[in-house]
Amino acid sequence: MKRFTISKILCIAAMALSLASCTSVNSKVGGLLDLDTDLKLSFVVDKNVNPDDNKVSSPLIVRMYELKSTKAFENANFIDLYERDADVLGKTMITQQSLKPIQPNEDISARFVLSKGTKYIGLYAEFLQYEDAKYKVIIPVAETNIVSSTAKVQLIENKMIILK
Repeated sequence: MKRFTISKILCIAAMALSLASCTSVNSKVGGLLDLDTDLKLSFVVDKNVNPDDNKVSSPLIVRMYELKSTKAFENANFIDLYERDADVLGKTMITQQSLKPIQPNEDISARFVLSKGTKYIGLYAEFLQYEDAKYKVIIPVAETNIVSSTAKVQLIENKMIILK
């Protein structure tokens, strides 16, 4: 009876230890094997996206920033990012790319290989009517190189929203 209890306790302890180490093992294995960290980004685009003054929908440019931290991106306003993003984001920005223009009512998906050190993705939408727009979102990137990060973003009128 005593032997059964000791082996039961040892088994539970071993399982708890293995579960606790899973995340650190995944990131170490991905780094050891030099695997890329990737992101699958999907956009659900409304037919009324990016309306002009006459309420006519227009194609939308979205910029994707690979970031080390979010503070500068969070604090930047629309014009600062539009005109001088590299200066405003400084060393927190690893790289930036403009995505293919997104057409109204056209859902798209794309995969990206992220640079080493990328902890967050900042998305910035160049809405025509930007004054009251929700023009930026931040997506945390999975620390592991084995599991890719995914995000689904809805674009509706002058709003960009991360879907759960």
